[in-house]
Amino acid sequence: MNYLLTSISFLIIFFGIINLLRMTVFLIGSDIYGLKKHLRRNKKPAYYPTISVIIPAYNEEKTIIHSVSSVLNNNYPQENIQVIVVNDGSKDATEEIIKNFVLTPRIQKITIISQENKGKAHALNNGIKNFATGELIMCLDADSYLANDALLHAVIYFEDKKVMAVASNIKIAKSKGILNLIQAFEYIICYQMKKAQTVFNIEYIIGGIGSIFRKSFLEKIDYYDVDTVTEDIDITMKILQHGNKNVRVVYAADVIAYTESVLNIPDLIRQRHRWKWGRYQTFLKNKNMFFSNEKKHTKGFSWFYLPFALYCDLAFFFEPLILLYMLYLITYYKDVPTLLSAICVITFYMSMNIFAEQTIGLKDKVRLAMLAPCMYFLFYILSYVEYVALIKSLLNLNNLNKSLSLNISSWNPIRRKGFTITQIRNLPKGAFPISLNSLQRSEAS
Repeated sequence: MNYLLTSISFLIIFFGIINLLRMTVFLIGSDIYGLKKHLRRNKKPAYYPTISVIIPAYNEEKTIIHSVSSVLNNNYPQENIQVIVVNDGSKDATEEIIKNFVLTPRIQKITIISQENKGKAHALNNGIKNFATGELIMCLDADSYLANDALLHAVIYFEDKKVMAVASNIKIAKSKGILNLIQAFEYIICYQMKKAQTVFNIEYIIGGIGSIFRKSFLEKIDYYDVDTVTEDIDITMKILQHGNKNVRVVYAADVIAYTESVLNIPDLIRQRHRWKWGRYQTFLKNKNMFFSNEKKHTKGFSWFYLPFALYCDLAFFFEPLILLYMLYLITYYKDVPTLLSAICVITFYMSMNIFAEQTIGLKDKVRLAMLAPCMYFLFYILSYVEYVALIKSLLNLNNLNKSLSLNISSWNPIRRKGFTITQIRNLPKGAFPISLNSLQRSEAS
């Protein structure tokens, strides 16, 4: 018994030290990113390259107009924007709605592609290969929308010839509910980490919402693969196979895209299971990048960060055991100071990330920071979700290699609020461009 308790104590100390070091390094990296961004503030693009925005859609009748409108409302030269909607065999009114929208007076030309249901990666490839004419390619989910200046900020990053892909700053759109708040906090913290990943050149995930690529490089790597369930992670690793010394993948804090939060825990579990499983698929495909001695890969990326990503899952696997032991110690010894110390550390870490976020106002920062102590407890809802997703993935590891041969590029069946069909059809004639403010007011009502 004493041996077991000693082992658990050692694990707590070990994981605690590693996490504190990680938090410190990421906060420093985030500050360096913010300083560099501050020095480049108010910078304008040297030129305005053409951008093809690919919007794959499967059963997105509630959100498709919102997504398309946000692109066309961007303060970027309209003649340099191409919008391509790929309807991947939707069974709802998605195709009807977008076709009617194109008939709206003053509408910009939108290319609408209809195909049999083959999955998101197939839809993206069809749009990029056969219809896209832009120098840059943006992939935007049909249940998400862009800030008005997203495209304007995005093109600046490509002035660096090494940059082949840019990750956007994804935010949870304002809504009611505890689950929405938890996800909003989570996204703020995660995207602060991405600042540090960019500074240290260890970024390996370009999210599927608002991601931007050089079309010429997508052609070089033969576009998206269709053998994983997370095409965004897979395409990023595919880019980084060419090295991360001469090829860069970066995070753009000022390229903002919004998405809805997942509405319930079962859907959230399905989402996170898909993310984890897809990540394991991608890691298996690109196992040669782990501990790589090739000169094109940095040691920080191949020897530290990729193995560290797997370590985090291993550490998380032991988290329930550690939590139970800590609760036992707190209860047995009535060690309230330990509990309070843990809350203080988490609160400090969250608050630092909140105040480091430059895309939200001071009022919102203060409001979120005041809620930070509560998030210590509320985050255990997210921990439960992630743990269930982890267990489901680990139980299926024996099928990991087999899953890569299935060539399945699936959609994530997450329920969204969005717009109702009635609301869309009742928009007044000539209402385009639809302002994001008016859309948000409609959602709130």
